[in-house]
Amino acid sequence: MGVPIVGRNAELAQLRAALVAASGGAGRLVLVSGEPGIGKTRLVSALTEMAGEYDVPVAVGRAVDDPGMPPLWPWQETGRSVPALAGALDGAAGSAGRSSDAAADSAAARFMMFATACQALGDAAADRGLLVVLEDLQWADRSSLLFLRHLAGELQHSRVLVVATFRETTDTPLAGLLPALLQAGDARSIRVTGLAPPDIAQWLRLLGTSGDVDHLAGRLWAGTGGNPLFVRMIAERGTLAASDELSGTPELRRLVLARCDRLGEPARDLLGAASVLGERIDPPVLAEVAGLAPAPAGALLDQAVAEGVLMSAPGIGELAFTHALVRDAVYDELSPSRRMALHERAARALEGSGRGAAAAGQIASHWQRSGAPDRAAHCVRWAREAARSAATSLAYDEAARFTALALDAAEADIARADPGLRAELTLDAARAEFAAGHVEESFAHCQAAARLAEDAGRTDILVSAALVITGMGDPVITTAVGLLCAKALAAVPPEDAGSRARLRARQAIFAAESDAGNRARELSAEALALAEQSGDPDALLDGIHARHLSLSAPQFLAERRELATRACEIANRARQPLAELWGHVWLVDAAFQAGDLAAVDHELGQIEHLAAYRKHSLAWWHLHRLRATRAALVGDLDAAVAHNEAARAVAARIGAVSTIGMYYAFLGQLAMLRGTIDRETGQAILAMIRQVRSIALVRISVPQVHLLLGDYDLARATFEEFRHMPGTIEVGPRWAALLNQIGTVAVLLDDAATADRVYREVSGLAPGYAGDGSGVVFCSGSIQRWMGDLALATGRVDEAIVRYTDAIEMNARIGARPFLALSRLGLAKALAAKGNPADLPTARALAAEAAAEFRRLALPGPLTAADALLTRIDSAARAASPLSPRETEVASLIGRAMTNRQIAERLVLSERTVETHVRSILAKLGYTTRTEIATWSVRSS
Repeated sequence: MGVPIVGRNAELAQLRAALVAASGGAGRLVLVSGEPGIGKTRLVSALTEMAGEYDVPVAVGRAVDDPGMPPLWPWQETGRSVPALAGALDGAAGSAGRSSDAAADSAAARFMMFATACQALGDAAADRGLLVVLEDLQWADRSSLLFLRHLAGELQHSRVLVVATFRETTDTPLAGLLPALLQAGDARSIRVTGLAPPDIAQWLRLLGTSGDVDHLAGRLWAGTGGNPLFVRMIAERGTLAASDELSGTPELRRLVLARCDRLGEPARDLLGAASVLGERIDPPVLAEVAGLAPAPAGALLDQAVAEGVLMSAPGIGELAFTHALVRDAVYDELSPSRRMALHERAARALEGSGRGAAAAGQIASHWQRSGAPDRAAHCVRWAREAARSAATSLAYDEAARFTALALDAAEADIARADPGLRAELTLDAARAEFAAGHVEESFAHCQAAARLAEDAGRTDILVSAALVITGMGDPVITTAVGLLCAKALAAVPPEDAGSRARLRARQAIFAAESDAGNRARELSAEALALAEQSGDPDALLDGIHARHLSLSAPQFLAERRELATRACEIANRARQPLAELWGHVWLVDAAFQAGDLAAVDHELGQIEHLAAYRKHSLAWWHLHRLRATRAALVGDLDAAVAHNEAARAVAARIGAVSTIGMYYAFLGQLAMLRGTIDRETGQAILAMIRQVRSIALVRISVPQVHLLLGDYDLARATFEEFRHMPGTIEVGPRWAALLNQIGTVAVLLDDAATADRVYREVSGLAPGYAGDGSGVVFCSGSIQRWMGDLALATGRVDEAIVRYTDAIEMNARIGARPFLALSRLGLAKALAAKGNPADLPTARALAAEAAAEFRRLALPGPLTAADALLTRIDSAARAASPLSPRETEVASLIGRAMTNRQIAERLVLSERTVETHVRSILAKLGYTTRTEIATWSVRSS
């Protein structure tokens, strides 16, 4: 029965407007929600008809209620209409490369695939636009939704309209990601509700219903809430008298089954088998499951279509239940034994269908729900295949789900499960969970895999379990992983240098991240030696990574530069682009520390090459953030902000807290340079800090923010924990940066005691520029300026003058304008503090020059400090002069080469009075000639 669409004028108008806007280049996401049967599918069907009127191509994808649904299934279906999208989903995974940093690699690879897929959709829409319809998002996998979130942020400047339907649910991937989807780009939301009584009456009239239609419409509305599916089924059955009692799904199920009762028993049996296959039905597979020849099965399916239980799925040669509720009603009527038998037959039919790999998840799910004696072994086999396929598609959450299915199946058959297989499956789960970002779950599986590996005598799995977790700063996990590494090392034979190297490297990394710098350098040296002995490029790259991290301090610049160059060479030969990226990032850090901006620019070019040609999201992120650092160093602060915003946009898509945290760290340092911060930015930085409070280098930003906001009491209170840290921190990746920040806050708070502790720690460092190899966030030019600040704050005025003088030369050499001006201001302060009146003119000139640069660069905090210093210098100069105010005026005019007569005319004095003042000036200054007075006057001014 054809069903006209009524009561949806407002919704259709919104969809038409969205379609027109997208056709004009303003794409968007429209989310259509509502309860089952409310008419979401009918609404988007009307939209696809509109698209035809506008000659806009349509691509449709659907999620299905099947735990075996392949990852990215709605997008794979969409790819049937957009071949370039299918190619992007299939081909992007292989280009990510391999890395010792699995979490970063998985994020980078997924971002790269998403970016390529977005480009494919944008290109497909370039000529005529494109309407993408996604149905039943409540069943979509997390990877599909993550891609939709990514795409939603790119739609505004494309000709793509994405319309997605869903029911509101809890405990699904959609429930967690729906807020982000609603906030993405120019997303719109349409909630479809029940039809009003007048709409129902109009519908009944269009269907040819006789009698008191308005009264019947009122009864139907009272009984169904205006749900079109309920209304239609009751109207078609003619059961209006019962409508007052119809109030929900149980009653709908009764109506569905009543419709099925009109079919014969063979057709009902076939529908039962179809309900086991899922909402979508492949007729040849169904025939095999039901044990029927294709022709008789086809005839029975035709009957089900005629009765409105099934419908054709256009364009893909399949049938589908008319609604998910229809399929659920049929499935729920099956006896448990009948269900299990049908699931087994479905699994075997799919295995023999020639598309086993593509349907691996479905096959595993059918075996899990079957009653076959050997179901566990079959489920494990296919669930592992599905997990591998999901990981290849960069669908890490789905890979984790399928590895969990395999492990559950093996655990359920514990009596026959091989201990080695259980260890392998547990290791699979650990890797999949870590790639998906579920660190705690991953670590629990690592520990379980290690125990099982010991029981099974599988040293290889024990080693692998110890190497899964990487890049974590959590002290509990770090300690526990260290114990796993120690246990694995005890089991690895001495001749396996590669495994021993990788384990030692991991221990070194965790030691460095735990601020055990001395131990990290010992372990990394051993790891690198073992790696060189093994000749294994993976082990060698792990060893170089560990060694570089352990040497991330200003004292080890030369060795770090050698390690970075070596990493680039090895990674390039081993075709590991992410490791090559890290090598170039390390070289940028080294170049900043050496003050070699030409080398910085060269390495940024290499990173840009990796970003553009290998489509590395992490490369783009590093490129933008490092360009921000370089721009800030030379005073191009607007460009610095723009690059930092670009880095934030990439970081948001990658989704790692550390990358987003770097954005706020840069904002904080830029605010420190400017000497001011707006309250909104300050609160945002404090909110980010709360996510990683375990790291002291992050927490030190708290008193900085309070200082900038003008709350000195709170700044002092939150700084208290840092006052006695100097002298207790081992040299390592956070040593220099943390001491720098502690010293800076101490100077601003006039905390001479803490500044003295910091100065004693760092005063032996060789003159250089800010940077230590740990990942430069903000380069503040020569470290001599900062150490000059510490020296001055602790009363070491002569040392401060030497350091500021060096800083002026060093910052001028590289064009670091903000820090050159700060160095001049520092030297002016030191000269003024020295108390020698003869130094005041030089101090004033330096302060005035710094103030002019601060005005040009819009640095209000330093400008205020410079102006205040100028006022103090002028007051000191006046206080130090032996001349009276009138004598000072006369001396000033002598300095301008004026005669006594000219001075008298200017000051309205007699020439004799001027002569008297000149004699007095000569006497007070101890001079004998006017030339000496003139020289003194010019110098003083």
